[in-house]
Amino acid sequence: MKYIFFFLLVFVFSYGQTLKIAASANIQYPLGEIVEEFKKAYSTDVVVVISSSGKLTAQIERGAPYDIFLSANMKYPEYLYKKGITAGKPVVYAEGVLVLWSMKEIPLKKEGINILRKNYIKKISIPNPKNAPYGLEAVRALKNAGLYRQVRDKLVYGESVMQSTQYIYKKLVDIGFTSKSVVLSPKLKNKGVWIEIDERLYNPIKQGVVVIRKNFYAEKFLNFLFSKKAKKILKKYGYRIDEQAKR
Repeated sequence: MKYIFFFLLVFVFSYGQTLKIAASANIQYPLGEIVEEFKKAYSTDVVVVISSSGKLTAQIERGAPYDIFLSANMKYPEYLYKKGITAGKPVVYAEGVLVLWSMKEIPLKKEGINILRKNYIKKISIPNPKNAPYGLEAVRALKNAGLYRQVRDKLVYGESVMQSTQYIYKKLVDIGFTSKSVVLSPKLKNKGVWIEIDERLYNPIKQGVVVIRKNFYAEKFLNFLFSKKAKKILKKYGYRIDEQAKR
């Protein structure tokens, strides 16, 4: 009898809930697959809002009704946690990989990042480093490669990884920085040419997740994000995963 009562309680408190996820732009494609797998296990509606980590943080700080936040770094989730806005501590769920990508016929693989010095490279897209961790690390990579001063006037800033990606895909720029998850997405895989940026040139992009509003589905999704199924999806999109990491 007590088990029946327990499941009735779960049903009453979870029925009709919509899980609201705020997520950084780089995770858009794998998150779509993860959400579909999650919905197979838990019959609930899921709403995903995609933007830059900085803008989502500002929205959450102003009271936006998100249940869980997937950021492109740990800085923003830790900021919200220290302000007492979250329902738990943030944790790292994946490590992102920075790439340089072009849809134009240029010798990127041969030249590497130094191709940015070439006169025929007029415009370079980059996520805005003020809001997007991938943009911040792209600037760091440029500085560590000794390129920043030479190319800074060529930089075209996108609001997020996805906007920077659009500039590259539509050939509004010659080349640009984005996430490896983007170039491995079904829509863009095998299009253009890309290289990974030497990981020694930038800080590890430790992507964080934190529950904002504690409820049944937010906790279940957080656990699911660390499941073998979710990790397999993340690895498929080029993220570095700690196989031993648990929620």
